[in-house]
Amino acid sequence: MFKRTWFIAFLVAAVASGATARAGYLDENPDDVFESVYQRLGVALPARAARDPVVWLRLEELKREPCDQKSINDLAGALEKSGYRREAAQGLYNFVKACGAPVTALHQSVDIFLKLSDNAMAVEVADEYIRRAPDNTNAHYLRGVGLQAVGVHERALADFANAIELYGQDKKTISGTVFVRMASSYAALGRFCEAASPIMTWVAFDPISRDTSRTQKMIADYEQQGNCASSTEFQKERYPLRGQRHVVLVKAEVNGVRGTFILDTGASYVSVKSGFAERAKIPQTATIDITLSTANGLAKGKLSKADKVQLGKLAAANVPVVVQKTDENSYGAGVDGLLGMSFLSRFEVQMTDGFIEVRTRRRK
Repeated sequence: MFKRTWFIAFLVAAVASGATARAGYLDENPDDVFESVYQRLGVALPARAARDPVVWLRLEELKREPCDQKSINDLAGALEKSGYRREAAQGLYNFVKACGAPVTALHQSVDIFLKLSDNAMAVEVADEYIRRAPDNTNAHYLRGVGLQAVGVHERALADFANAIELYGQDKKTISGTVFVRMASSYAALGRFCEAASPIMTWVAFDPISRDTSRTQKMIADYEQQGNCASSTEFQKERYPLRGQRHVVLVKAEVNGVRGTFILDTGASYVSVKSGFAERAKIPQTATIDITLSTANGLAKGKLSKADKVQLGKLAAANVPVVVQKTDENSYGAGVDGLLGMSFLSRFEVQMTDGFIEVRTRRRK
């Protein structure tokens, strides 16, 4: 009998509570009820949106617990679903600024602002994203997209380069979109020969599936616009693989200055020491800073360009180069830098029978 009486009392209380909540979101003025929440999130919801039962409940939660991460995520989802995407994006952004987390909310906020074509706000939120997660590859990619949309292509190039470098060692799995975007920013700056380089690099990571008529046309179009197509005469250079790590040292010329380089298919760029860059007259001012993924961890460098890089009989013009301020032993004694994919992707590279062969790319 006691149990039955208790259960009936519980039902009455539950019904009364539900009726109160129902009356609340139907009858109360949300601007008054949630004034503190709106101020913290920097939004002002129309009464119709706030009175959605799901939205109302989440606002109540955030009124009680201002930094409840689940509540802000659920609120943003409900607002997006009901068509209040800007309020969702702004709320996520200001929530992170007020509460310090979660950083993933900034990713979602940038995504929404980009879809709204509010690229200036997308860049602003992405700046905050990178400030809180400087080594996050998605943060750099998203800011690059926003910068590209507002026409700031130099900075976009740096972000796309960082997105690629911070991705990790297995760059083969990176989406081709970031390389295509990088190419289009180079092209927007009138640097068509450099524009071909990201596409070539992406193809070189998996030539069997990516060396297609489409990618060949993209490369050919950029080379034609820049009048930089390489020679079609077949040439090749062959080097023995030495030691367990197969380190290959080669003599190459950068802007006519001869140096010793490690031939490195795992490096995205031709990288040189600042001292060699000075001798080779590679620009180091008015360049953009990027992060490089190296065998020794992340390193800083300046993304620049060499007018010409030559390896034996193989030559390429307008090659993206990174200048590193490194100590004398960073590449090894007597080594001036790395001969990476910004040059090697212009050619076919194959390892066979204890040798590495670099040869003129055959057009399909």
